Amino acid sequence: MAAVNRRLALAVPALVAAGCGNLQGLGGPSSPLVTFQVEGTDQAGVVGPAASLRMAIVWGAQWQPEPFCILPPESSDAAAVIAAGCRDPFGFVPARAAENVAVIPGTPASLSLDNLPASDLLVGDLSSRIAYASMVLFDDRDGSGTLDLSAPHPTAFGGDGGGDRKDTVDSADVIYGASFLTMTAPDVRVSYLEGAFTENAFYPRHLCASPAQHFQVLSAGGFTEAAGFAAAAMGMLPAEDPSTCGDQDPDATVISVAAQAPPGADEVSCLEQTLDGSVRYHQPPADAPDFTGRVTACAHLPSFQAGTEPNLIQLVVSGMASDHCKGLTHYTLRGCREDVACAVPDWDYTANPPAWWPCPTS
Repeated sequence: MAAVNRRLALAVPALVAAGCGNLQGLGGPSSPLVTFQVEGTDQAGVVGPAASLRMAIVWGAQWQPEPFCILPPESSDAAAVIAAGCRDPFGFVPARAAENVAVIPGTPASLSLDNLPASDLLVGDLSSRIAYASMVLFDDRDGSGTLDLSAPHPTAFGGDGGGDRKDTVDSADVIYGASFLTMTAPDVRVSYLEGAFTENAFYPRHLCASPAQHFQVLSAGGFTEAAGFAAAAMGMLPAEDPSTCGDQDPDATVISVAAQAPPGADEVSCLEQTLDGSVRYHQPPADAPDFTGRVTACAHLPSFQAGTEPNLIQLVVSGMASDHCKGLTHYTLRGCREDVACAVPDWDYTANPPAWWPCPTS
């Protein structure tokens, strides 16, 4: 027995060492984890002849819209800011762009994945977690060979903005379409499931069949915005028409994306500053920010965020119409970066607001 144990002890390091390189006869490139057949179409003739079309798989984020964007607006000014600065509350929100492939309109191409979606893209616990992705058709304008994502452009604010402030240049890539753009329209999405499926509010397909493990191509017919809000108010998931649902293996279907004129599908490439619906209220700067091309409104805080400051008025500012991504900036005369109704504020200008401040002080 001692001799057997000794041989095993010697064999284990040898196997580990062999695993660090190519075993004899097993060298060469590894096979992809999965391959999808994708196709871009341009029946509307919106893609220019010089376009460098590619199809990218983009994994989705678990996202909640901020309250200002989904609560009834308290004024026509607030409604105008919502229209200009809030994205589709049921839209697909990207978390990360992954592999992509060059495509010719009307010709299927193979898009292979060499990596599983990262753990931060999977929603659920170890016994049941899932990721969803959209196939995005884009023109690689900068020739980088990748899909570059964009972010909203907030206006300047006072104090230490830290990591909140994003003044990045928009991606040069042009988005022509996506297989999954919004839950209020028919969609085709990629799923990756580990464990047994547990239904949740992460891009739900209520009344559709549960996805299978590993990779699948799923479809759903969508639901109206009114149905989505009504279901949310009752703590339920909006229902899909089961006859519009589908689930197929990746090698059994072609995921086709029809090109549409920009900026119709831009949001599918727009990152969000926060994903949980939380709002960062900012200290107003001493000098007036540049609101050129933006829409503004004075509004009360949502009651559940106001806390001990029920009369605090916020100034909400949209992005510019020329921005690739929609977004909002929120200013208050009193508050903290993490909690607008904090007991000891980081700033308090309620008694002496900046000269440019356009809203009531209470």
